[in-house]
Amino acid sequence: MSAAEKLKISPGDYLASERTAVCKSEYVAGDVFSMAGASYRHNLIAANLLSEIHSQFRDRSCTVLGSDMKIWMADASAFAYPDLSGLCCKPDFVDEAEDAYANPSFVIEVLSDSTETYDRGDKFHRYQSLPSLVDYILVSQTGISVEMFRRHEAGWLYQSMRSLADSLTLTSVAVTVPLRDIYRGVFA
Repeated sequence: MSAAEKLKISPGDYLASERTAVCKSEYVAGDVFSMAGASYRHNLIAANLLSEIHSQFRDRSCTVLGSDMKIWMADASAFAYPDLSGLCCKPDFVDEAEDAYANPSFVIEVLSDSTETYDRGDKFHRYQSLPSLVDYILVSQTGISVEMFRRHEAGWLYQSMRSLADSLTLTSVAVTVPLRDIYRGVFA
């Protein structure tokens, strides 16, 4: 094998390796890609969103999950770690380890300079292969900007929010979060 050739691994081998790894990696069709750490702003935005969504799930059988939960996209043969994901039904876990599931209703990614193109492109295309996914959200950490893609019978509808007076509504789980709360401690 030449140096340019790379061995592919199976999804099962990826999971076995990932479960003992020190650093997180994502999996795409046999290839494994290391993930970089996140900035203070990135973490603060993700924590604000997790807190706000979780508080609205209190008396409901819904769940919001942080960045350590993997999403399995079988049609794309890919595992990804979104910043947040959630659902209002029982998770369809990949196996008994319950650290990866395949049926999120929403996925939220906090954009970084190093991941923005990927989050908008290939990663979003893979997420679209999930029949359960209704809301895909991109949140900027460099300015007040939240972009929402919502599945519709006509395709993916787009909405852009750029004011602290705006609110993000996740129709898939009936949650609304004002941008001022998403950006609390960051810009507000």
